[in-house]
Amino acid sequence: GLAYFRKLLAAGVSASSRTVNGTCHAGDCLFRDAMPEVYMGTIRDINSFVNSL
Repeated sequence: GLAYFRKLLAAGVSASSRTVNGTCHAGDCLFRDAMPEVYMGTIRDINSFVNSL
């Protein structure tokens, strides 16, 4: 994830990256009932990305 993102940037490719510290991989989506604010943050970021295309 993060290493690939950095390689893309180094190659001059337009890219974006998002990390959710303190969660396991995909925990922001898997545990939406336990962390609704984290889940909604992810949904907002995905929506913003899609709308930017």
